[in-house]
Amino acid sequence: MTTINTAPQYLVITAIGENKTGLVSELAGLVYQCGCNVVDSKMAIFANEFSIIMLLEGEHVDLLQLETQLPPLAMSLSLLTMMKRTQKRHLADDLNNHYLISIDGPDKAGTIKVFTSYLAKQGIDITSLKSGTEIRQGNKWQSAQIECLMPTEQTVNSIESEFVSLCSSYEMSCTISPITIEVN
Repeated sequence: MTTINTAPQYLVITAIGENKTGLVSELAGLVYQCGCNVVDSKMAIFANEFSIIMLLEGEHVDLLQLETQLPPLAMSLSLLTMMKRTQKRHLADDLNNHYLISIDGPDKAGTIKVFTSYLAKQGIDITSLKSGTEIRQGNKWQSAQIECLMPTEQTVNSIESEFVSLCSSYEMSCTISPITIEVN
């Protein structure tokens, strides 16, 4: 007797292309038409470029249908796309070690590389990074929010003063605070 695995499967898709009205609707429509569900997504406009990344959930056959139908849709919308099967991450295991690092100060080339390299050398897993620049009082200013997971054997106190000092050397302020998420 053959058993069919009906556990949901996961697919990450990314798309980028010239921004125009209706792109999110077209992509979400295909996801719905194929019987899949959007579990998580991030969308942004960079200059005049639309970009989106979506984590989709569905049965194997539904994801297969989506994988087949996305390339022609993307071509008709002038989008570059990539797809990759994945497994769902179990966030509940990471809740006690999830932190937000906020950085703010004068914009200087290479700061994001310096800060993320420091975190990587400490074994700290970055789960989200958002950064941007703006003009403040005639000066270019940078802000970044880095969500990360601290290794269980590492405490925030052991890296906080060193990281704050690193930020200060770039004339940037820094705060590290726990992210608390209630799980039902």
